[in-house]
Amino acid sequence: MRTKTLLCAAGALAASLAVSSAQTVYSANVVGYVNVPITGGQYALLANPLDNGTNTLSSLFPNAPVGSTILVWTGTGYQSSGMGFGGTWSTNLVITPGEGFFANMASTITNTFVGNVAVAPGSSVTTPFSAGVYALVGSPIPYSDTLSGTNLNLQLGTGSTILVWTGSGFQSSGVGFGGTWSTNLTITPGEGFFVNSATATNWVQTFQTQ
Repeated sequence: MRTKTLLCAAGALAASLAVSSAQTVYSANVVGYVNVPITGGQYALLANPLDNGTNTLSSLFPNAPVGSTILVWTGTGYQSSGMGFGGTWSTNLVITPGEGFFANMASTITNTFVGNVAVAPGSSVTTPFSAGVYALVGSPIPYSDTLSGTNLNLQLGTGSTILVWTGSGFQSSGVGFGGTWSTNLTITPGEGFFVNSATATNWVQTFQTQ
């Protein structure tokens, strides 16, 4: 099952972000939270959608059940960390906003990511991609958007591919010669995905408020 998310931000004067009608996203002081349901015993492909100041596993997953595992992509493999009986992670990894990772929770939970949007309203954030190298990422601005959407702004060259986790395998989409995606998938806040860019490029997103 695709991860479902909800972002709500604190503040009395809230302005709506550009997201799908199925979600509610607000921002005033750009502090908020993203609720992510995770099915126990199954791998979920997630991404950190907010900056909480430290972005360590102990702060990102304060209620992770004993026996849970996190896998962080190194570029060639995974670095793992597990939740032990003492209530601590074997390695208290740092996962920055926009960085993707696999999570396998020992039981079903709803994890709440709390923090700030990575950039100020009107500012941009850049994620670099090397040519032909798989990167595990997510949107560092908690948008819900299609691959061709202007908020996600994932503009990649012909021959580029992304892989989205379905819960048991990957669904792929590629950029054709017309510059369009073979499947115009939707990416949600807190969702991770693999990108293999055909050329070295920068993914630039702007934090738009409406």
